[in-house]
Amino acid sequence: MLLWPKSQAASGAWFWFCCVAAPNGMFLILFAIERAGYEGLWYRAYWRNHHRSQWLASRLRTAQKPLQVLGVSYCLPLGEQTLASAVVAGKRLPKPQLPRTGSALVVHSRFEEANWTVYEPVMSDPDPGEEHIEAEQTSQQISLLTLKIAQALEPLEKSLRALTRYEQVWWPQVRVLSAHGGEQTDVARVTEALRIAGLPPLEVHATPASDGLMVADAWLDAKEARPLLIVATAWHEAGPPEGSAEGCVAVLLTAGYFRLPDTVKVAALLHRPVAGLAAEVEYGFANAAIWGNADSASIVRAWITRPVDGCDKALRAARMNAIAKDAAQRRPDRIVGDFGHGNGWLSVAAAIESGAADGPQLVIDGVQSALLHITPATTNTNRNTDDRPQA
Repeated sequence: MLLWPKSQAASGAWFWFCCVAAPNGMFLILFAIERAGYEGLWYRAYWRNHHRSQWLASRLRTAQKPLQVLGVSYCLPLGEQTLASAVVAGKRLPKPQLPRTGSALVVHSRFEEANWTVYEPVMSDPDPGEEHIEAEQTSQQISLLTLKIAQALEPLEKSLRALTRYEQVWWPQVRVLSAHGGEQTDVARVTEALRIAGLPPLEVHATPASDGLMVADAWLDAKEARPLLIVATAWHEAGPPEGSAEGCVAVLLTAGYFRLPDTVKVAALLHRPVAGLAAEVEYGFANAAIWGNADSASIVRAWITRPVDGCDKALRAARMNAIAKDAAQRRPDRIVGDFGHGNGWLSVAAAIESGAADGPQLVIDGVQSALLHITPATTNTNRNTDDRPQA
């Protein structure tokens, strides 16, 4: 209005257009431009969050996909008792005894045999005039550990043979936990054990022993349709660690991509394991519950081996108060002995053999943890605790 010429009357359509309509129209145009930018940013953020939520939900469903446990078997120096009954009894099996080499007593648990001889028939070359081939008996020296692995694999023969009726490309693969430098020896030992047990010639590979339970994580990430047989061993020819144990454990898993034969049953569901940090192990426990698609308060039992400092405190911090009590905890390593990097798989075998619980169970091996659901319909496990292998 101050800029309006004095020579013109302050009235009329042009006056009101210049003084009212034009300024307000400019304001509305600038406001619309600003609002359009804001709305654009809002819709961009909204749809980005929408698609990210769908992506996260898909990733979470993938992470929560469990492995089916088709069977577990073990060969341990337990005498006549089973692994589950030994854990329930609570009597420590490691005792002061001489190692295989050395003169100092060490508290450990081991098999009594020092070696074993297996007799196998070898066909001799026939003479040209002979009609039949005579077999002569020869002896072949085989390590005791190889025979114990064969013993542990024998109860899984029915399931393995059913799974090898398909083409060989779908046959189970074998992963053996192996220390650095012993990969070739361990692969050869398991291959020989498969032959002794009369099982099909499965493909055997070594995986670092430090992986422990995380072998299942790698198998889930690989999205393999083939079943997986995990073999963990503990053996000490000389200088066994205090409180250690000998033996072998075998666990047969599948990712559930194809229908199983009728003779093969699912004994349990093993969810994706988690490797946490020693200083923040409670976050690992919480993630294990998330990957297991279970509420932290619903976990009823913990199988603990090689616990980190403040394990009970970490369980309470992860809102797992029910298993932070001694009554809800099982400690296979205290009963059987320290099984090394195979402790986690030993706990899986013990949990399945113990039978179905009222809810999910948490397997803890150091900083590694995984949730286990026992299938009520099939809770029986294959076992072999005879200290003397059958030749």
